[in-house]
Amino acid sequence: MEKENILELRKVTKTFGDLVAVDSVDFTLQAGEIHAILGENGAGKSTLMNLIYGLYQPSAGRIYVTDREGWRRRLQAKSPRDAIVSGIGMVHQHFMLVENLTVAENIALSLGQLKGKQKDGMEGWKDGKMDAPQSSNLPRFLSSLPFPAFWFKREDAIRMTEELSEQFGLAVDPSALVRTLSVGLKQRVEILKALAVDARILILDEPTAVLSPQEVEGFFTILRKLQADGRAIIFISHKMKEVLNISDRITVLRRGKKVYLGPTGELTARELAREMIGEEINEVERSGDAPLENETSDSVLQLSYLTVRGSRDEIAVSDVSMATHRGEIVGIAGVDGNGQRELAEAIMGLRHSESGTISILDTDPKGTKAVRQHGVGYIPEDRQTTGVIASFSVTENLVLNVTHLKNIAHWNVLNQKRKRNTTEQLIADYDIRPPIGGIPAAALSGGNQQKIVLAREISLQPELLIAVNPTRGLDVNAARYVHENLLAQRNQSKSVLLISTELDEVLLLSDRLFVMSRGKLIEATAQRNDIAALGLLMTGETHKDFGDSLKT
Repeated sequence: MEKENILELRKVTKTFGDLVAVDSVDFTLQAGEIHAILGENGAGKSTLMNLIYGLYQPSAGRIYVTDREGWRRRLQAKSPRDAIVSGIGMVHQHFMLVENLTVAENIALSLGQLKGKQKDGMEGWKDGKMDAPQSSNLPRFLSSLPFPAFWFKREDAIRMTEELSEQFGLAVDPSALVRTLSVGLKQRVEILKALAVDARILILDEPTAVLSPQEVEGFFTILRKLQADGRAIIFISHKMKEVLNISDRITVLRRGKKVYLGPTGELTARELAREMIGEEINEVERSGDAPLENETSDSVLQLSYLTVRGSRDEIAVSDVSMATHRGEIVGIAGVDGNGQRELAEAIMGLRHSESGTISILDTDPKGTKAVRQHGVGYIPEDRQTTGVIASFSVTENLVLNVTHLKNIAHWNVLNQKRKRNTTEQLIADYDIRPPIGGIPAAALSGGNQQKIVLAREISLQPELLIAVNPTRGLDVNAARYVHENLLAQRNQSKSVLLISTELDEVLLLSDRLFVMSRGKLIEATAQRNDIAALGLLMTGETHKDFGDSLKT
């Protein structure tokens, strides 16, 4: 028996000037299904979701939604508030959180959007009958609170957050300020926000980007529980294995058009990648031997007993010692929030070290400028806050580096022709879409914003490249390009420190492998073929069969 369609898009189109971001797309979401959407960066996935969620309005076409009472309505969401009232929740790839409020306050804010909001201007019908009565669509928890509903007592907000965290297995401190949280913990807050409003339709944009293998399995258990409860989930991911594991149907977009719709399992991961790209794609391979660990003469980065405090004055990096050498990629795997960000920022001079030393090319540079001048490139974990300046143009972001600025300047005055030629070449080399240097970075998809960062940093051929989650949010083709560039750095006798929550990525590229957990660094090269063992290490546990062999 065919399931009910609770969301339907008919010939939906969205244009931005001459750019057609979504081109006459038909899409249906059935009750109780997990529907995956695949596509390259810039294929229109995020734009399509923003149309459903009310952040954009369609240039053409219509969207229909069926509420809990079975009334089918035309969705005319002029804001996310309208979409939330219609039972739609979304976890964005780039978080929609108020940084200076606590976790509990952010969740309370999301609930506050619902109270007293009616479905103004919505057409509705059920079984041929028009003008359905308006339904509040309020979550059960909100309905039980005293009103005015927006006025939450702090203890109520904290209690609600704790209950949600426990119910869905997403642990987070309700009293923590959002700005002090890692990217992974911010993602948990976004998921809890969507679950708090009791959304019947849940849009998840790259929800597993910063989870360990065990956490992914736990998260999928939560999704299947929501699915069994009759909720429908749109799952956007670049991880083919996860898409094939969790989804019921798959839609593929390419350059704004729908090019494939079918049941999961009809196409293999390789065939799906071909649909996304339009051609065959081959994986990169690491080849050759890395330097031996005792070749100290080739040392590029040397950390000795390094301890670093986090934003809440906790010990985030604890007594860490390690070295990287020329011609190797050293990988650090781990669940986000275990000290990786603080480690990278300390090396870059962005965070003060409590104790220990950081040596780069046998020197001890102080401050970010000095670190940069010693040939260090940096791909930060959060492209929107520390990678690009969203209001600046693509061109301006591409040259936002001291070395680039020196290369295109003459007598401290920018040479506009040289600037234009440099950025046009970088846009072409890194396939930044749309290939228009004058538009603001904010107008680009997350993946294309990441390409700006990669182009700016890797093109300078740094002696040491620190890459933190460099392929987060990138499609298979763009991720392959990043991997090729990281391996090219290695093969040119440069040093790469790869810090990633993508375990497959670390395993693919790294010559030596470490796991970071609770601020400690554990060498795990010997366990690289044991995913279960690595997963346990990432969650702070050890297995009796290999615990004695771990090198810290």
